[in-house]
Amino acid sequence: MDCGGAMPYLGKDDYERMLGLAVGVLESRQPETVWQLVAHELLRTLDGTVLLMKDEEWTPSSGTVDAWLRDAPAPVEPVGRTAGFVRSGYPFATHYGIHTDREPRTAAQLVGDRAWRNSETASALRESYGTRHMLGLPLPDRDGAVRGFIVHRAGRDFDAQDLLYAARVQPLLSAAAAQCRLLARRRPAGVPAPPPGAPDAAGLTPRETAVLLTLAEGLPATAMARRLGVSVRTVHKHLQNLYRKLHTADRLGTVLRAQELGLLPRSRPPAAATPSR
Repeated sequence: MDCGGAMPYLGKDDYERMLGLAVGVLESRQPETVWQLVAHELLRTLDGTVLLMKDEEWTPSSGTVDAWLRDAPAPVEPVGRTAGFVRSGYPFATHYGIHTDREPRTAAQLVGDRAWRNSETASALRESYGTRHMLGLPLPDRDGAVRGFIVHRAGRDFDAQDLLYAARVQPLLSAAAAQCRLLARRRPAGVPAPPPGAPDAAGLTPRETAVLLTLAEGLPATAMARRLGVSVRTVHKHLQNLYRKLHTADRLGTVLRAQELGLLPRSRPPAAATPSR
């Protein structure tokens, strides 16, 4: 792992993405939407190929492990030979299970680069996903159990910049997990979860979701920029992405289309189209 060079730091864009993710998580009405936003944000920012997620104790024999592929609308559960290695969580489950350490770590950091590359787990993941490196991003303790995320990457190993971002985003991920549990408890009895891919059929990013939510309030571009902590130019760029992904041409049409897709609650009346300025 390359941790040399200048001291790593996060730029404005990194914090803008975190803010966009936070807004998207807080405005979500389904736990499935929360995890989709989180998965896509981590995969894009950390240049990952696969994200493994388990919001319950990470043991080889219990619970579901979701595998998010980059740009995929919904997760899948690993099967076959790979499933056993994924469920074992090597080397992260053992490390975090023994130690109180909850800092993000790479597989090579924990067991050494050579030991990791020659392990059966690394071999199985190369065969299934074409990846070579892993970054463990545990959720802070809730009850002492080991839970969280593992990001897989095919190219270079994760560096100090990646580890810094992972550490900064950890509190937000913990809040997202709490939001998911709250939404799941509030789901009315007998109401099934939405089908895979339904929460974000348009493939919106967390920042685009945040812009969509402010758009539904009828805010002008200047107010949207202040709310989200970005420039007006950035707002216009995200609006153009929304129009393209939702196949619309204006603000009102975008809000109505988002309601049809379930991206905005139908109970929220479309706001008047405030001129962009």
